Amino acid sequence: MTVSANPQVFQFITRLLDGGAEAHLIETVHNLDNYDITVGHGAFYHESQIERLEHEGIRTKAFPLVRHYNPATAVPAVFSVAWFLSRNDFDIIHTNSTEAGIIGRVAAAIADVPAVVHTVHGVPFADDRNALLNQFVLTCERLAARYTDRIITNADLMAEEYLNRGIGTRDQYMTIPSGINLKPFRDASPAEDLPGGRPRIVMVGRLADGKGFDVLFDAVTDITHEASVCIVGDGPLVDTLESDIETRGLSDRVFLAGYRDDVPRVLAASDVLVLPSFREGTPRVITEAMAAGLPVVATDIAGIPEQVEHGESGYLIPPGDAATLANRLNELLADPQLRERFGQRGSELATQFSVEAMVDATTSLYELLLSEGHTGR
Repeated sequence: MTVSANPQVFQFITRLLDGGAEAHLIETVHNLDNYDITVGHGAFYHESQIERLEHEGIRTKAFPLVRHYNPATAVPAVFSVAWFLSRNDFDIIHTNSTEAGIIGRVAAAIADVPAVVHTVHGVPFADDRNALLNQFVLTCERLAARYTDRIITNADLMAEEYLNRGIGTRDQYMTIPSGINLKPFRDASPAEDLPGGRPRIVMVGRLADGKGFDVLFDAVTDITHEASVCIVGDGPLVDTLESDIETRGLSDRVFLAGYRDDVPRVLAASDVLVLPSFREGTPRVITEAMAAGLPVVATDIAGIPEQVEHGESGYLIPPGDAATLANRLNELLADPQLRERFGQRGSELATQFSVEAMVDATTSLYELLLSEGHTGR
């Protein structure tokens, strides 16, 4: 590693794809001044993300043994990361997401990295996930917390959930909302090539388990107003969702638009954002939709209630409740003035989730840990 007078920070994440956690990390490292950053990632990544980071002078390092929920590779992954950390003089390791968080923090303890930070991007425990897997992850999170100086959550409620599960101690936690660049979402012109007509319900995210697609499809059958549903994103469930849409007879109302790199324009061409997930953190797409002036209907979990004001900027629904989702969507589809009022309030609320606020808080934390000169464990 090149010798530098700047503090050395290793940011570590399980996958470097196109999800919210990845966007959070990339926005952070691009805007951190006076730090030398290396980004580590697991086996799954998009080459475009690597190119983007390295174009900005940010080093990257792949760890093929770090995989999504793969216990068989977890132990050797710990030692591979520990070996890398021991050969480099990092002042801070900052882990992101569940697998990298557990592997990276145990590796940091082995390598004796001076300061360890972990960001929780989403609560990994959910009713739709295997109970044994939930318990295994919980045990690992409790262990990893012992080797952590600060645990960052995107919302206060997430910290409370972790504390209630016996993960860490209250003095370890701090809340830093996930920030985005609001301007592109406020100024975008509508995309003209989206499938379906308006009013348009849009869902943006990775096509993966836990997002509640079945709940959305169940709700669509009870929507009584004319509307299209556009799902934007890519992922392992694309073939399954295509088949499900056809089997349910929804092909004339529900459309898979694939991955798009113009999400601001997608939101500008839509009327309601829906997110019926079973597990989330503080979803960036909700902030993006609010900045774009869209009302939001989302599940009442994790940090979402700290983004969406129920009855003011959107509606919160219980996870898995397709009937309530349909009712709320029907209300919004029937009343353009209600949509406009909710959208205006959401636009006001979005300002607290800016990149600048996120980076300032992260910088202050790094400075505090460096000034302490020890881990505090």
